[in-house]
Amino acid sequence: MGACCHLSRRQLLQWAALVAASPLLGALNDADRAYGLTRGQTAGPTVALNLELVTLTETTVVLTWVTGDPTRLDSAGRPAPVPADTELLLGTSPASLKTVLHDSHATPYHYAEITGLEPGQTYFFVAQSDGVPAVPAASSFGSPLGDSFFRSVPQGPFSFTTPQPPPGKLLFAIALCNDMHLGETVAGLATTQAGVQIPPGITQSPGLPPYPQVMAAALGPEAHQRGANLLLAAGDISSEAASLDVNKAKAYLDAYGTYQQDYFVTRGNHDRPHTGAAAGTCRAVHGANGYHDCFADAFFPSGPTWFERNVFGMRLLGLDTYDKIGSGGDNGVMSAQQFAFVRDVLAKNKDQPTLVIGHHPVTLEATLTTTEPVIFDMQPQQAMQLEQLYAATPGVFLHHAGHTHRNKRTISAAASGVVFQEVAAVKEYPGGFHLLRVFTGGYALNFYKFRNALAQEWSERSRPEYGGLAPFYTFGNHADRNSVVLRDFSGLQPATAAPRVGGTSASNGGAPHANVGGGAHALPPTGTDDRRALLASAALAAGLAAEHWLTAARRH
Repeated sequence: MGACCHLSRRQLLQWAALVAASPLLGALNDADRAYGLTRGQTAGPTVALNLELVTLTETTVVLTWVTGDPTRLDSAGRPAPVPADTELLLGTSPASLKTVLHDSHATPYHYAEITGLEPGQTYFFVAQSDGVPAVPAASSFGSPLGDSFFRSVPQGPFSFTTPQPPPGKLLFAIALCNDMHLGETVAGLATTQAGVQIPPGITQSPGLPPYPQVMAAALGPEAHQRGANLLLAAGDISSEAASLDVNKAKAYLDAYGTYQQDYFVTRGNHDRPHTGAAAGTCRAVHGANGYHDCFADAFFPSGPTWFERNVFGMRLLGLDTYDKIGSGGDNGVMSAQQFAFVRDVLAKNKDQPTLVIGHHPVTLEATLTTTEPVIFDMQPQQAMQLEQLYAATPGVFLHHAGHTHRNKRTISAAASGVVFQEVAAVKEYPGGFHLLRVFTGGYALNFYKFRNALAQEWSERSRPEYGGLAPFYTFGNHADRNSVVLRDFSGLQPATAAPRVGGTSASNGGAPHANVGGGAHALPPTGTDDRRALLASAALAAGLAAEHWLTAARRH
């Protein structure tokens, strides 16, 4: 994500008006304020908010929500987190709901995973804590799936339908991730207005580890737990490519496995060569006085910062999409030497299944659906040339990008056989990675939030970035997070240890069963309250918080 540009006051207020116009915000359920880390000392009412259906595979569903006290606000006007139990009712009709998960362990951050579901089956569900049904996040427009614009007052039971899996045998799985930003200390500054700090950035809670480290520490173990045989990190592994931060990022990735065997990395704009003392011990960049390249030192000490590899019979093509000296806040571009390499690689074995990873998105749709300041994707002419190369190479099936910090699936009119998948950032809300599962007859792509307790806490703390607008942009709709594509991969090789589907729980003969994530800090107990009073309190808290933020914006 570029660091040079800012929203104008007019654009900022236009975005604020978009949120204000959302039907959810007029119906109490201001779900985007159920986070914050103030730890109050007295018990209060519990409201269950920000319900999101994150992951949906043929046998698994992952739901998350938070519980807060709308009568105890932090300095940002958000309900303080309140620990509560985690319960999920599920059935094949609204009249047959049964409790399939109940965890009495109290936490404000609820992560419910149900495995053993039937492919192609419609299920109905209610998620609740302390007997209070969770309401969907405002950014999901009234549906936990994140794909409905029609429910002005979200009321359960909600429903989902599991997809059919790709045909054939599961061969291997790959974790796709990006935007770790090791070394960053304030999140959400891309839209902050210089001089007035509106909307403000978000920092980690005092006493907790730096948030990029929290999220990076969750990445390797959880990718393994999800069954990934390989991990691909598509750039911006550091905040500003300081030697310490680049090497710290590499240490977290090394916890997953061996570099260039178990995981691969490409450069992002934040990983570009830098000047200054923090990069001064790294290799000097030829022809660029004062610039040093710590990223190349750590990951490409003896060769170019782009590559081709063969894994499982599949071609892996890694791009350096910021192959230049620059500020980081402009279009990504490949050098002439690199583009010639890409052209030569794709001219060979055109039908070989090929996965491309590069930091900057490529398609026109990606550019048109971003907004300032994250409008700088690949340089347009080079992007069109790359799409033309893909169109002439039938084996190219997926291009994995980061940069925008969002889950977004786009298409190209020129290369219609390729899926272009942007993956949300590791370092902040929604915080996680995509798992690509390759079968002999196609592949499935599914986004997983981190379930580590500290990662969940930071994810919710960082949710209100950009004045509360970030979830509308970064979470993505259901198809951006979960998709199945049919394709012939019968010539690929299986991994030596095939991953399980849907996480760490084993199958249970087709019967749904529970896998609960999350952990609680030492927070005070809290009980339930009258539903009407609870709704009124939440509505009042939401209104006061919105008024406070908009008043501050008008002053500036």
